[in-house]
Amino acid sequence: MRLISCALLLTLGAFADNRNQVFSDFTTPLPLHPGDILVLGIVGGWERWDAPDRAIRRAALELRSMRLPRTWVETVENHKLELARELVKQAFDFDKSGQLDPVESAAAQIIVYGQSLGGSATLRLCRWLNEQGIRVRLAVIIDAYGHDPYTVPPNVAAAANLYQRDFGPVRGAPKIVAEDPRQTRIYGNWRYSYKGQDAAMPGEPFLRRWFLGSHLKMEYDPEPWRRVRDLLVSAVNNSGADAICSLPRE
Repeated sequence: MRLISCALLLTLGAFADNRNQVFSDFTTPLPLHPGDILVLGIVGGWERWDAPDRAIRRAALELRSMRLPRTWVETVENHKLELARELVKQAFDFDKSGQLDPVESAAAQIIVYGQSLGGSATLRLCRWLNEQGIRVRLAVIIDAYGHDPYTVPPNVAAAANLYQRDFGPVRGAPKIVAEDPRQTRIYGNWRYSYKGQDAAMPGEPFLRRWFLGSHLKMEYDPEPWRRVRDLLVSAVNNSGADAICSLPRE
């Protein structure tokens, strides 16, 4: 029991320190200009939002380096969704009235992606955005973990799910479905497998490797993250994301 508790601490903590994310850690200029796009990445476990070696942050930094026009990219901890909600409110409050009116909500341009506990948090955030009358261009869920119906709300235009189901205590959600298929296109539920495969995971302690298994291997596998990047970039460019992504491994 003590071994399992220790493994969970290492697994979920992911080397997190006592530095809590606060709103001032966001660097996006507020408010945005009408037509600007906000991309939000939600990290898993108890990872720091700014840890450059974690996959969600790596993807965010790569997107930033591309200097996509009128696109702002931030990362947030999955247990700090109140910060993401406040960022959305301030980002699209174009008249600085302190609240989003229906016109501002309708003009908001948002893309969300998340991994592990951040995957299930992605759908929770999308449901809150639905309540605000805000559309989501794309939601990408990567090896999502946590109790959730994994039903995509109708304000999400398109969604994709990448996951693994190899033996181990942390396995991704195998399927997302659209609450309203007329409103949401599911690009796919794409399965990866790492059975019998090794992966380069520099700096990861043995206990995390052993406990997380394929969940951690997927985080370090560049193939699914290339697919995530292509989906995100395509959504920014408003082109057919599914047309540019090759089929994943089974």
